[in-house]
Parts: sequence; C-alpha cells; structure tokens
Amino acid sequence: MKLNIEAIAPKSFFEAFDASNEPIAVTDANLEKGVSFIYVNEAFCKETLYTKEELIGQNPKILQGPKSNRVLLQTLKESLQTKGFFQGQTTNYKKDGSEYIVNWTISPLKDRYGKTIAYISFHKIITKQVQAEVKNMVFEEVLEHLPSMILVTDLEANIVYANKTFTDNLQYSKEELLGKNARMLKSGKQNEAYYKKMWEKLTTQGRFDGIFISAKKDGSLFYDKKTITLLKDNDGNPQFYIGVSHDITKLKIALQKAHAK
Repeated sequence: MKLNIEAIAPKSFFEAFDASNEPIAVTDANLEKGVSFIYVNEAFCKETLYTKEELIGQNPKILQGPKSNRVLLQTLKESLQTKGFFQGQTTNYKKDGSEYIVNWTISPLKDRYGKTIAYISFHKIITKQVQAEVKNMVFEEVLEHLPSMILVTDLEANIVYANKTFTDNLQYSKEELLGKNARMLKSGKQNEAYYKKMWEKLTTQGRFDGIFISAKKDGSLFYDKKTITLLKDNDGNPQFYIGVSHDITKLKIALQKAHAK
C-alpha cells in the first residue's frame, strides 16, 4: 500500500516533532523582512531555555551573540534563495546568556503549487563534541612538544600515535609508523621472556616499567627507558596503551664504563 502523505494530519507531524530529542524549529518564509519563528518543539525550548511563547514571532537573531558566526549567517539568506537549502554551524546563546554550539540544516516547506511557504530547521547540539575535539587538539599539541618520546598503540600493539620527539629520535615519519605494529621496533636483543613479563604486568596491573633495547630506522640500537600504561575510557574499558620513554644510551654506556674500571 502506497503511503499518501497528504492523508496524514499536520498535527501528527508536530506531535512527532515534540517527541523528538533534537531541537526543531519552523519559521515563515519572509526572507526580505526577516523570518520569524512560527513553531518550536519542546527540545528547542529545553535547549534555549526560552518558552514557546517567548520564541513564537521572534526572529532567530534572538539566539545570536558575540561568538555567532556573522559571515556564515550572512550567507544563509543567499543559500536559501539560490539553493533552497542551508547547512551550517555556529555558536548560539541561551536565554541565560550561556553559549552552545549548534550544527543545523534548513529546508523549505512548500505548498501544493511548489511555492515556499515556510522553512524547517533541524538542530544538532554539538557543544560536547566540539569541546572534546578541542581538548584532544590541545592534548595532542602538548604531547607533540614534550621532550619525552610518546607512543600510543591499540590493545594489539598497533601504533595509533607517535609524537615528534619519538619520530625524530627513531628517524621514522608518522606515516611510516601509524597502523604498523610496535614489534617493528624490536631489536632482537631481548628474549621473548622479557616481553612475556611485560604483557603479564600490563594485563594484571595496567603498567610496566622497563628498559628496552630498541632499533631505529637505520638499524642503530639505543637503550629506551619506558613506562607503558593502560588507558581506559570513561566506562573503565581498556582502550589504548601509552608508552612514555627516554633514550638513556649515553647514561647506560657511562655506567658500563664506570663498572668496567
């Protein structure tokens, strides 16, 4: 049986919108004078802290503030007029003045003759995602400039990150390391019992401290004093291993010479 959209009562659509967890708004189509809200769902009110009564009839500019992307907002009207569609991301402001970051799409609603009579916008609040991305970027920037060599692998020892100190020291590029297994750094100078002990410690205690004899890209060897720690997610599930290490070759050689005297 073919679905007859026209047979569905408009009220049913709005009831479905009100049940949605994502903010939804409908404005009129008066782009020249400036559009006004004619409908907002419950999630929209919850996110902005405005009531429906406070928003209906208002221009969406009520949500703008100092950090709102003015350039993007200026292209909104042009995009709707030429393409009939708009997608963007900006910083909006709640009734209490607090910020939130939103990614939203706007599409036209047309009558049976094809004339645009309103616009519907679906909002996705991405504040937490953006904050997490920024936090990760800052964290990675810090790692990049640490004097220690940093290597992060998945639980099977496949390399997912290496900082600049690590790549410079071992003479590899990031591209040569990412996705490869950390066993590529083995020198063959340590027996399997050593690595077995390492994995036992990591599995039972989530940490291993030791000195490795590792190999650089050119085959030269160095003493690598390393601490490997298990990283878990917010739910306590194991995710990665991070190794923080230092080249102690000069110190090791000096100590060996001192003991030889």
